[in-house]
Amino acid sequence: MSETLGYASRTAPTAGDRYLALLAIVLLGYALMGKGFAYIGLPPLYVGEIACLVGILVFVRSGACIATFSTPPTLLLVALMAWVVVRTVPYLSDYAFDALRDSVIILYGVFAFIVIGLLLEDARRIDTALRYYGFFIAVLPVMSVGYLITKYWVDSIPSLYGPNIPLLDIPATAAGSHLAGAAVFVLIGYRRVSPLWIAIWLATFALVGATNRGSALAVFLPVTLAMLVQGRLRLMLTMLVAGLALLGAVYLAEANFSRYNEADDSNDRPVSAHQIVENIKSIFGQSGTQAQGTKEWRLEWWNVIIDDTFGGPHFWTGRGFGLNLAEADGYSGTPDPSNPRPLAPLRSPHNAHMTLLARAGVPGLVLWALVLVSWGGMMAKAIVVARTRGHRQWADLFLFIACYAAAIVINATFDVVLEGPMQGIWFWCLFGFGVGSVMVYRSEVAAEDESVQ
Repeated sequence: MSETLGYASRTAPTAGDRYLALLAIVLLGYALMGKGFAYIGLPPLYVGEIACLVGILVFVRSGACIATFSTPPTLLLVALMAWVVVRTVPYLSDYAFDALRDSVIILYGVFAFIVIGLLLEDARRIDTALRYYGFFIAVLPVMSVGYLITKYWVDSIPSLYGPNIPLLDIPATAAGSHLAGAAVFVLIGYRRVSPLWIAIWLATFALVGATNRGSALAVFLPVTLAMLVQGRLRLMLTMLVAGLALLGAVYLAEANFSRYNEADDSNDRPVSAHQIVENIKSIFGQSGTQAQGTKEWRLEWWNVIIDDTFGGPHFWTGRGFGLNLAEADGYSGTPDPSNPRPLAPLRSPHNAHMTLLARAGVPGLVLWALVLVSWGGMMAKAIVVARTRGHRQWADLFLFIACYAAAIVINATFDVVLEGPMQGIWFWCLFGFGVGSVMVYRSEVAAEDESVQ
């Protein structure tokens, strides 16, 4: 889209350009290493916090501070962040770092403003960001290998920062989000890939689909939406029929030549057609003991939170940021009673919306919903306007951003995702990339209309 922006060429990179490169490296590190990369730094300043502080300085110098806060999504985000601060500060004395750690689910939204400021300062950075992401598409198989190692050989991964912090830790949720973004990026024609790349993508999706139901949905739904918006109905139906046929054939082969044994927990779920079918059944109804157990465990906890807020004493305020909700509600153990292996310590329910409801009350949940709806509405309107005007590249850009962010939100509905920097910072950068790109596009459309007149 650089040819539509009409900027003079630069002779040397600016501070904003250098920061955008730094941010791309940070996001790439999160995608390829996960938690291992997140712990680079000296507590409490890890790589994400360092990138945030540097980004704030760049944002202040960008000259786009006032314009950044001129859209409904950003104004609503400011209101939500202010409310989260109000519900965090009273608990700093009791919970200290835990209160700050819990609040980043929204306060990482600072990255959205930083990205918006970068794009408003120089719109050519949209193309630069897309080139950086194109490199990530090329190295996506590295993430797939990392996820494979995390799933099957996690005990062999060295721990440099502590016994519970392996150097490499890529969960199914992160893999699913990035698979969805990469697929849409390729579908809209922003990068060509080889048959080997496609095979690795499909194999990784099968692994994710067998391991995590929410992550499977986070891939399937955004990619399907992208195909529908692009009018790829034939391609979508062909892939769906082929996928179901392959799944059915493998399922029958497994039934005849092997025996399916239910996994003890989600980490041990095998990559098999039977397991994928069990996961699908658990989404729409009853399934095996293990899959159904984790589903009921979540629903029971969410009902406790709903009763405590909508029908309880914390309607307006929630319980604040810092309290360990798992311990307070009695859900700090394993979600599967039949599984004796303890999980990593929990702090929040496997649902970002429930987390905000529990910690920030109904006002926090309403503001969060308004942020998502206003942002989604902005992106949808931009797609329609761009397509109506024949600006296909812009429409594809907005579709890519919307589907990528939607994948993360879907994952955040079923797991702990936005609460950490690995996907939380990714989400808020996409949020800002969407708002900033739409603002740039609107200015280009206004200039185009004015020139016609």
